[in-house]
Amino acid sequence: MRDPLYGGLTDFSFAPVTPPSENTMDDILTRIIEKRRADIREKGFAYGHAVPSKRTRPIVSFLPKAGTILEIKRASPSKGLIAPDLDAKATAVAYKKAGTAAISCLTEENFFHGNLIDLQQACEGAGNAVAVLRKDFLLSEEEVEIAYLCGADAVLLIARILPEETLLRMAEKAFSLGIAVLLEVREDSDLQKAFSALEKAHRMSADDKIVLGINSRDLKTFTIDLLIPLKLKAKIQKLFAEKNADFPFPRVISESGVTSPEAADFVGNLGFDGVLIGEAAARNPEEAEKLVKAFTNAAQNSDTAASGAMQNTMQKITGAYSFWKKLAVKLAEKNGKSLVKICGLTRKEDALLAQELGADIIGFVFAEKSKRTNRVEDKEKIKEIRAALQENALLQERKMPLMVGVIVEMESQEGKAAIELCEQGVLDGIQFHGIPEKAQGKLGYVAIPVADESELLKVLELYKSGFPRVLIDAKNASSQNASGDARYGGTGTTLSGEIVEKASSLGILWLSGGINPENAAELVKRFSPELIDVSSGIESAPGIKDANKMEKLMTEIFYE
Repeated sequence: MRDPLYGGLTDFSFAPVTPPSENTMDDILTRIIEKRRADIREKGFAYGHAVPSKRTRPIVSFLPKAGTILEIKRASPSKGLIAPDLDAKATAVAYKKAGTAAISCLTEENFFHGNLIDLQQACEGAGNAVAVLRKDFLLSEEEVEIAYLCGADAVLLIARILPEETLLRMAEKAFSLGIAVLLEVREDSDLQKAFSALEKAHRMSADDKIVLGINSRDLKTFTIDLLIPLKLKAKIQKLFAEKNADFPFPRVISESGVTSPEAADFVGNLGFDGVLIGEAAARNPEEAEKLVKAFTNAAQNSDTAASGAMQNTMQKITGAYSFWKKLAVKLAEKNGKSLVKICGLTRKEDALLAQELGADIIGFVFAEKSKRTNRVEDKEKIKEIRAALQENALLQERKMPLMVGVIVEMESQEGKAAIELCEQGVLDGIQFHGIPEKAQGKLGYVAIPVADESELLKVLELYKSGFPRVLIDAKNASSQNASGDARYGGTGTTLSGEIVEKASSLGILWLSGGINPENAAELVKRFSPELIDVSSGIESAPGIKDANKMEKLMTEIFYE
């Protein structure tokens, strides 16, 4: 007979892990849960492992200040074997020396090759200094208690897989035991569950025992989007305001997708209270300190920038990373529909029309050779345009589009003028067009001119270095544009479907080049870009927008 709580087999073995094919990715989460339920029925809640009858390790506070959560992880469905021979205790010791705020230990056996033995060894290695999270697809209160007895200081509860009633019971169990909950949300449907769990924590005087984690990885497809945490955080803030919450806003962390110190730095600058780093740490524990320092240094800078009287000063001087926060709000508002950027603006009336028609972003070129350029002496004009847009937003109840400066030379007079306007808060961000080696993520994003698939390697490098978005712009290598420089665009070239498909496989698609009222709706329908960037396709002359073309474009996209 097996004990219903702790019983089961006394030995276990691992089947080889094979990364799933594209056709099987959609049902990975379902498979994990179905297999887990079957194993619990057969082996018990502890999967046959010995569980202490009494906890001996003191409870360590989980993430009391901003920091990293480094993961002990043997394998994953998307990556296959990562560190199959790791020593959980030694890895925990290495993470502790690296300065991490907490350690996550995967205990799921079938798809991630973790187990409760790893958890107990991780707790032993962490000692009394670093909190340990049990990361698993937990389904019951009994599993929460097992985590507590094995020494965990926190448990992961995934809102997506738990009915609200079950989630609240499991959270209440954790709070009653004195351990914390990392509540993972990913979908809009998770938000009410999260709000209810936060209410439960408040009623139990456990506000410090619950942290929201927003996963950059979709657990159905295992695709990554580093902006999802920002988008969902904006929606949570809106929900708090709508419900007039009488309890404090929770600590929020970003989960998954950070594979380099550059990406850790990026997430740290976005105002999160922590970041969970899995594969990058598990594959190379010796590199963990670089990841920790990159995030914590950035998070400290972000805290400074957001504090008291310093806030306005920092924003005025640097505007650091504010573009991405504003973009996340736009994405949340659009709820999956494509963003539209109207670029190459030179006149106030065109900017106001773009706002009236619903453009999400408007772009002002600052490049000497471009026929659509705004020059150094146009800085006051840009300020006047912003003021007019803001007045229109207030009086006519129209949304304020983001204003972006487009530059091709950072050291040119025009480039410096655009950056100055961005630092002053007149422009919301910078599009660094064709200059990836000098791109500054703190101010905006990069556009890469592309003529063939080989040039997508530059795009991939940017994604790996932490950029969540890259604009793909069509380049016609065989013809001259107005300036004779491919970075300036203006050829009216459209990328082939094959290249667009390839670009889509690398990351979230932002598309530019040759888009006009006649092809925009079809491009949106075929490729589902998150953003389309339109310039010459709606002009009567360079820098002069045609009102009829602009209206037709927006009508085709939004009302097709």
